[in-house]
Amino acid sequence: MEELVSIIIPAYQEEERIGRCLESILASSYRNLELVVVNDGSTDRTEEIVRKFMEDLEDTGPIIRLINIPNGGLAHACNVGLCHSRGQFIGFADADDMIHPEMIERLAACLRRGNDLAVCGLLICDAQGKPSRRQYRLKEQHRQCPIQALDMVMWEQILMSVCPALFLREKIIDEQGALQISFPENVSSFEDFAFVCRYICRCKRFLEVLPFHGVFYCKRQGSLTTRKYSAKELYQSLQPILEIEKLVDNVDFISHRFQYTFRFTAFWYEQAFRSRRPEFTPECENRKICLQEMERYGKEFMLSSRVALYRKAAMWIARRCPFLGWLLAKSFGKVVFK
Repeated sequence: MEELVSIIIPAYQEEERIGRCLESILASSYRNLELVVVNDGSTDRTEEIVRKFMEDLEDTGPIIRLINIPNGGLAHACNVGLCHSRGQFIGFADADDMIHPEMIERLAACLRRGNDLAVCGLLICDAQGKPSRRQYRLKEQHRQCPIQALDMVMWEQILMSVCPALFLREKIIDEQGALQISFPENVSSFEDFAFVCRYICRCKRFLEVLPFHGVFYCKRQGSLTTRKYSAKELYQSLQPILEIEKLVDNVDFISHRFQYTFRFTAFWYEQAFRSRRPEFTPECENRKICLQEMERYGKEFMLSSRVALYRKAAMWIARRCPFLGWLLAKSFGKVVFK
């Protein structure tokens, strides 16, 4: 008997896209599915559309469960979905994205091989679902949890989203149904990344990356992933990443510090790209916070043999020659520090 797989779908004001998301999951080759749709206080037709799908489903095969809650944000909706899920394997889907019909089957087979976490890739698409470019070049990888796996997700920037992954219930929820790990709810971004890192800290076996693009990640204006946030919000959002150090019993683990430094350096260049020179002054709050946080682990960042030379150069320029950094950002755009 196939394991029950729960796919948690948080949805807020998704009447235009929730239908295609559900259709893509229901078309999966893997049939023992539970779709847990958490309607996060939508005031449009999201609930109506989900209920229509529920009515049209046959008695056999996948089932849809609808959980209506007051609007509380993405992380809260994901945590509610976890509390209501029943599957031995757990995955997530954004209501405005789609998945490949073989994705769940391939990831479930990966977990059955004894891995603690199964991961595939994201295919970047436009708002209509037309593929544009890949997020990163995929290769098959196996990493021991927790240290090797954490190093990989920190250095290679994979798993910034939970959607291309399948998790083991036993690592998240205890036998009484209480959450052992959750999405941080007091942050503006990086909720998924924090959850992934917390999960890996509870694992001892392997994370396996499959060279397969299973999620059609549809970028559109107005989505949470395109929202602009401040340096203060970035600081707050990255605290759960720094706290990973407390969960790892290894004094040599410092990858989270480099991820932290990298994020503030990248944010500095993004702000420079968006700003006119008169706006991007030493008194600019975003700039001041970025420089302050870059200094926190700046020495380790600059001395590490694992940090690419171009990233060190970008950080040095931002700290010592900010006008040159502003010119670089304006000349080369958003690609100056990727």
